[in-house]
Amino acid sequence: MVSARVVVWFVLAALGVVLLAGCQDDEKRAALPASAPPQRVVAAYIDAINAHDRQLGRQLSTQRFAEQEEKVVDSLFDDAKLSDVEIEAPQTESDYESPDGKRYQEAVNVPVSFTLWHGDESSMPNGPTVWGYILVRAGAGQPWRINDAGVG
Repeated sequence: MVSARVVVWFVLAALGVVLLAGCQDDEKRAALPASAPPQRVVAAYIDAINAHDRQLGRQLSTQRFAEQEEKVVDSLFDDAKLSDVEIEAPQTESDYESPDGKRYQEAVNVPVSFTLWHGDESSMPNGPTVWGYILVRAGAGQPWRINDAGVG
């Protein structure tokens, strides 16, 4: 016969394993270091879309882009799968004007191509896609954040 003390010990041990696993998941989702280059930020954002992780997507975005995501492209986080991803070198955007009028010290365009599959094709059709992300930062040493997306 198993004593109540042994059962309690096993329950507490199992709870500890679950809590530890949860902490490790948080570490995996931790924001990138401020020194992460623009291509790595875009790769992490695409990983967030594939993982349906809106929270991480917002962490990698400016407030303006995160708010836009909620209205326009948030459906990508529902069921989208991006494959065959190719991220190109960033191109300096010397005269970039943010849609919200905010000025940034640095801005780059990161061209991306991928194959998109998702249920809501109203904004983006399924299949091969040529895309790009505009990343900005307030100054050297500050993290790059996605502020805009699209083509052209």
